[in-house]
Amino acid sequence: MTISKNIFNKIVEILYRRQLRDESMGGFTSLTSGPTGSGKTSQLFYEAKIFMKQYPEEIIFFRDSMLSASNFNRIGKNWKIFAEAGCNLTFRNLTAKVGGSMKVKYTTFNDFDELIDKDTGLGLAKPGILNVVYFKDDYRWIDLLIHLRRVVGWQSVFIDEIEDIIPLNPSKRSNEDRNMRNEKNIEFSNNVKKLRRGLVNLLADTQSEDEIDWRFKRKLNFNVYLRGSRVSSSTRIKQAAVDKLSIGECFIDMENRIYGKSNFTSFPPRRPIIEVDMEE
Repeated sequence: MTISKNIFNKIVEILYRRQLRDESMGGFTSLTSGPTGSGKTSQLFYEAKIFMKQYPEEIIFFRDSMLSASNFNRIGKNWKIFAEAGCNLTFRNLTAKVGGSMKVKYTTFNDFDELIDKDTGLGLAKPGILNVVYFKDDYRWIDLLIHLRRVVGWQSVFIDEIEDIIPLNPSKRSNEDRNMRNEKNIEFSNNVKKLRRGLVNLLADTQSEDEIDWRFKRKLNFNVYLRGSRVSSSTRIKQAAVDKLSIGECFIDMENRIYGKSNFTSFPPRRPIIEVDMEE
């Protein structure tokens, strides 16, 4: 199939904007949607790997929803795990016949300035690698993002399954204070544009846009649709076209103005599989 020059130019413009580092324009926010198995996590890893290569001085953070250290091998050996003090991680080897644990090294930090200092941009988190961060409470990602908007330099934050961070219905989440979660959702929404001005790129994914706080969806720069996702009523992308996508393909909509079809590498999981449990 021949791709028209107009369509080609559109996707080039979209991808260029996602890779642009222009302080006058600031960062961007992006949401990838699709059901289980559609390649959401692969798409995040694919873009994280590109950023690591093209912007070696940029600090990249990653939130892993599956708590599986084997996921990070998809981008090679350039990753490091950090856990906030009080967040105890137990790594299990699921390939062992009788179970058991494995020693997987991670670094503990006490506060955000120790992880990355807002005045210098220095800390435990390093450029050129995937800085995988674990918190005992999911809403702490909101606190980290607010901290990052005050940090010098560029950062990109990848959040797998952002519905865990800003759920549409906090009251349905067990063992949490509903009012506190609502306040955190509002705090997050109020800081989205400030993140962009603070040179922070936020790239997230979700199984369904209906599961995340509506205020965030109104401030997105990009929507990435994978096979099986339900497209927004405001986009010109046809649902039928999304339904025909193959794994490793996506449509990207930029601010409901232009859209194009793009590809990404679908990374297979690597063994041994190492799972992570978070202890209370």
